[in-house]
Order: sequence, then structure tokens, then C-alpha cells
Amino acid sequence: MRDFAAFMHPELNDLPVNILYNLDTTGGNSGSPVMNAYGELIGVNFDRAYSATINDYAWNESYSRSVGVDIRYVLWILQKVAKAQFLLDEMKI
Repeated sequence: MRDFAAFMHPELNDLPVNILYNLDTTGGNSGSPVMNAYGELIGVNFDRAYSATINDYAWNESYSRSVGVDIRYVLWILQKVAKAQFLLDEMKI
């Protein structure tokens, strides 16, 4: 079932699940918001690439890679899987 509604990425014609980005994260950052340059919530941080663990000691953008879940996927899960439309209504989404 491909009922992605308003959460579908228009260029991909699909629902993004994960995002990869080069922000500095460390242990304990899971669940932190991922925001874009406009201050919009675009995801939730949950992991980093193994090669980025060195950033705890010496940060380098060239190998800093973190992984987050795309907020559109989170919202879709709330609506379609968790049946929590009331939460989306409360957030005016």
C-alpha cells in the first residue's frame, strides 16, 4: 500500500525514510531534532557512521556522517500505523 498522502516527496514520488547528513553528533544525541537552514524540523537523529566516532576527539567534516529518520516518515507512521491522527491535528499537520 503506497498511501503516503501529503508526506510523499514530490521529486522522488516516494516516502523518504532515512536522511544522511554531516552534522556533529555523539553518543547520547539519539532523538535530537535535525533542522534545516530555515529552522524547520526535517528529521530525528538516531545514529552516526562508525567512521565518524573519531569526531569525539577531533572533528572533521570530510568523514562526519550522521543518520536520522525523515520527519515525513515519522508523521506517516503516526497517522497510518499508530492511528494517532489526533496528534497530527494537534500539531496542525
